[in-house]
Parts: sequence; C-alpha cells; structure tokens
Amino acid sequence: MSTLFERFTAGELDAAFELLAEDIVVVVPGSMSAEPDVYEGHEGMLRYLRGFDGTIEDVRYEPLDYFEENGLLIVQMILSGRGVSSGIEVSVPSATVAWVRDDKVTRLEPLPDLEAARERARAAG
Repeated sequence: MSTLFERFTAGELDAAFELLAEDIVVVVPGSMSAEPDVYEGHEGMLRYLRGFDGTIEDVRYEPLDYFEENGLLIVQMILSGRGVSSGIEVSVPSATVAWVRDDKVTRLEPLPDLEAARERARAAG
C-alpha cells in the first residue's frame, strides 16, 4: 500500500493506477472536504486528483502507520502540499480505510482520524 502513495506523490499516475481496480470507488466525506463526493473508476480517481489543480501544488501522501481492522487496511497518513497562490504549507492528517481484492485497491475512504477509520471498518463487516 505504501507503494501506491509513493507513486501518487511522485506523480507516477500510470504506475499508481496499476494498483487500483478498474472499478475503484473513492468516498470523500464532508468531514474531509468542503466538496464531499464519490469518485468511481480510474476516471473518477483522475477527477479527484485534478481537484487539487490551481489550489494546492506539490501534493504529497505520507503514510505514517498501517493497521488492520475487520479484514480491512487502515493507513494513518498526512496529506500535504502548498497553496498555489498563498505559498502556505497545508497538512491534513487522516486515516484511510482501504478495501483490497486480488492485490488491487477497490475502495478508499479517508476519514479524519484513526478511531473514525476503525469504526468505519467495523461497520463494513
């Protein structure tokens, strides 16, 4: 899983997408974004990533720790970057619940903290 975030941080989208199922679903809740949404498939993932264009540059995904809960992977991480017009560093902690099937990520749900991610993983069972 760390490879996925390393590839996104390096801007290696084609290599990152090799680790994502074609039908991946990314659910970004209101607790993590001013514009919550559901992104479906590789095209949806591209739409999510393009959402940073013009607002945040040098976007980085830094995994801090990994946990398993109810058969799902939880990645505690920091999403960081720099405001395009302000130059101010932005850093958002999160814990992302990841569903994996056949060595491909099929679903991602970023949440504000580890406890929220654990609750989501437990509810998924």
